[in-house]
Amino acid sequence: MSVDILHLQTLQLILLAFFTVATTLLAMVTLTNMVRLRNVQQVWRAGKMFGYPLFASIFLGFSIIMTGLVWYQSLDQHLTAMLCYIWIGVNWFVASHLMTKRYITDNGIVKNINDPSQTVSWHQIRDYAEHKQDGNSHFTFFYIPPHNSQDMNMSSIRLELPVPNDEVEEFKRILSRKLGRRFSPAVVYADTVEQVKKK
Repeated sequence: MSVDILHLQTLQLILLAFFTVATTLLAMVTLTNMVRLRNVQQVWRAGKMFGYPLFASIFLGFSIIMTGLVWYQSLDQHLTAMLCYIWIGVNWFVASHLMTKRYITDNGIVKNINDPSQTVSWHQIRDYAEHKQDGNSHFTFFYIPPHNSQDMNMSSIRLELPVPNDEVEEFKRILSRKLGRRFSPAVVYADTVEQVKKK
């Protein structure tokens, strides 16, 4: 029995070390990619919890509370592990927060800060529409992937982009500069995305 417990504790330490290193690298890569972004015109938070990432925020908060309890009860043998959990939570929160942000650059709309190939360039966009949902502005963009940009018969890809009300006017000014010469947006008032798809 003692051997099994020892093996379990060893496995837990290995997993803890792995996730500590992995989340540290993820946060570093994400921070580096954010710094490397050029000509950022606009940024806003897009997480599920007041603009912050939901699960990363919950995990970090839970880790802090549990570490406080461990320290309060003087369980020093568990304190190092709990501090590692806080570090994992901080890295996860930072990486998730930066990845869930929406970046509007001079080149286009960044869908994933950790995958530059997913940036939708302005010249790829074939059409877009603005619709109202729950009192907020949502923009739907239709674009052609870069490798099919010359094929006009290629079906376009849809990009849904909710925009906070306090960012809408600035976003529209950017759209006017980048896309206004080619076409004007269609404004659709709908309660659900399904209604927009039917129009």
